[in-house]
Amino acid sequence: MTKKIRFLPLSIVIMSMVLGVKVVDFSFGVEVALAQNVIEPQTDKKAVENADEDTVTKDITPAQLSSIPTRKEIEYLQKLTKRREELDRRSRELDDREKVLTAVELRIVERTESLKKIQKTIDASLAKHAAREKAQLESLVKIYSAMKPKQAAQIFNNLDEEVLIAIVENMKEKKMGAILAQMNLNKAKKLTVSLATKEKLPKIEG
Repeated sequence: MTKKIRFLPLSIVIMSMVLGVKVVDFSFGVEVALAQNVIEPQTDKKAVENADEDTVTKDITPAQLSSIPTRKEIEYLQKLTKRREELDRRSRELDDREKVLTAVELRIVERTESLKKIQKTIDASLAKHAAREKAQLESLVKIYSAMKPKQAAQIFNNLDEEVLIAIVENMKEKKMGAILAQMNLNKAKKLTVSLATKEKLPKIEG
């Protein structure tokens, strides 16, 4: 009975040791397997990337590599593009200004032509008016020249000085002298002074 009791614990200890070794072996095996699974995909990924880079490098020829623009060249091309856009914008602005100036110039030309027509119309009207006044003055000179000096003097005494001077200047001296002798003394004196002063005034050319 005593032998059986001592043997049982010893067998239990041995079995526990065996189980512990198997558990340790199992855990170690699992860790190794996990490590292999983690490392292998990374190795495969790097290999794929290297393979892709090799493939891309092999597919591009040296001539194609030399034709690829550098960063400075790209920046320079971008600056050129912006400059071109700015020049195009300024060109459009200049075109718009030119159109406005052309329209203004055309309007000025039209306005000038219109003013010339108006000036011609005014000149023609003035010429007609001057001719009419001249004809009327000549008619009045004939009428007063045909009158008796006393009758003409009575009318001249009441005429406006400007009108009177215009009539007297176109009358013959002999006829005018006879009329002056019959006119009011103050009126005749004033008319004589006006005629003398007017003759002394210089002619203004314009």
